[in-house]
Amino acid sequence: MPLRPLALAPLALASSPALAHPGHGHGDGHSLLHYLSSPEHVWPAAAALLLAAVIGGAWLWRRSRRRKNPRS
Repeated sequence: MPLRPLALAPLALASSPALAHPGHGHGDGHSLLHYLSSPEHVWPAAAALLLAAVIGGAWLWRRSRRRKNPRS
């Protein structure tokens, strides 16, 4: 059996529960305030920002070290 469909199956199964929390589809479920105030959106966004900051910081640190000590 091909490995690619087996690897993609968990992603397909996990995509529908991602929209299962209440607050979407009626009222202000699609407003900016909803996305900034509900924990279902704030925690993943904060984790993504933290990860981007760590990766960006590591990239800048390595870049500055290369400029100070170029390899011969």
